[in-house]
Parts: sequence; structure tokens; C-alpha cells
Amino acid sequence: MKILLITCALLTMTTSCDVPQRNHMVNSYANGSNLNNPTVGTTTTNPWGTSGTTSGSASGGSIGGPTGPTPPPPGFENCDISTKYYASEINYMGLCQSSQDETSIAVKSTIADSNRTCLIPTFKDNTGSSTYLGQPQCYLPQTTSVMMGKLYKTRSGFSNYPINGVMVLKEIGLNAYFTCMNAYVNFMLMPQCPNGAKTNAYCDQLARQDMATKCNNFKADYPYIDIRLK
Repeated sequence: MKILLITCALLTMTTSCDVPQRNHMVNSYANGSNLNNPTVGTTTTNPWGTSGTTSGSASGGSIGGPTGPTPPPPGFENCDISTKYYASEINYMGLCQSSQDETSIAVKSTIADSNRTCLIPTFKDNTGSSTYLGQPQCYLPQTTSVMMGKLYKTRSGFSNYPINGVMVLKEIGLNAYFTCMNAYVNFMLMPQCPNGAKTNAYCDQLARQDMATKCNNFKADYPYIDIRLK
């Protein structure tokens, strides 16, 4: 098995996600964190691949050698890891969250890819809009394996929000994604909005239009899967 990754959020993708943001992600997160390659399974009857001890950390942990099939770890006994999610370039994949720890997640790929896939933890509200909760972490997809990893709620002011979604996209789309997510806040920092939206309704309108444009550009140019976990 393997140590994984993860973090952020998508608007549905329109105005309601970015408006409540209180801060935005530092530029260094745009490239994502490195992850180790997964341990490749040796059996098709056990979707969890091969066993091995893992040592978790934000940068990826060490992995024990394969010793044969292993059952799902605690919290994943009823996990649906079937590859039911799809987007072009990402292809079909499975993803589920631990029932015991919201930060623990399992991912199954159906293709091997030299281009990294990135996961971002999100909070999705009742309308379907979402906001990111931490920085992205990325991995190289491999077939016949399940990757076990962590979601990190590193975004200041959002630690009390539950992780109930994950944004999945290829690494090349991260800059466009964060441009979308931070568009409203960044627009309000411009000189033409000295007092922000509270005293300038027209500036608020322009900021929402700017955000909608940037988010629509992201959606048009980069495949993604906006997954609700619970």
C-alpha cells in the first residue's frame, strides 16, 4: 500500500464558493506536494492490493514490502472503491473516505500515467458549491493498486469545516484552479475597490463577474472531478 496526498475546493463553480473566502493559498502550493509511487497489487480479487506497513507524514511515508493480499484497513470496511468517477485525462478512478477519520482517504486508479493527478480536500455546502480546505498533494497513478493517504486541512480559518468533498485534477490545471478560487478576493484587493464589497456594491458585482470568467475558463480548459464524499 502507499501513502497519499491531498487538498482544496471548487466552486460549483460559480460565485458562492469564493465569496466567503477569508484568505488565499500561497503560490508555492500551486505545484502540489510530491508523493511516493504506490505499491502495485499482485491480485485481482482484493482491490486493496498488497499489504505493507505505512508511516504517515505530510510529505509521504515509507512503505513496507508486499506480503500478499490484505483486507481494507479499519474505517474502510464498507468503502466503495469501485472506479465510478471519470474525467478525460484522469480516466476512471475510485475514491472513498474513512468512516473513522475524515482526513484518511483511499484512491484507486485504472491507468498508469506519467502526469501527476492532484487531490484537494473541500467543503461542499447544500447548494453544491465548494471551497478548498488545504493545499493539493499529487501522485503518479498506477493500475491495480489502492493508495492510502491523508487530507490536510491547512487553510487558516477553515479547520472547523468538515471534509466532505475532494477536487481531483491533473497537476497542469492547479494554477487555473486557484486563479478561479481566489479571483473574488484578489479582485477586492485591487485599487479600484478601496473599501471592499461592504461599501461598494458595483465593485462586488465586478468581482463576481471576474470570478465567473476565470472559473468558466478553468472548467473549459482542464478536466476535473468534483466529488462529494458524504
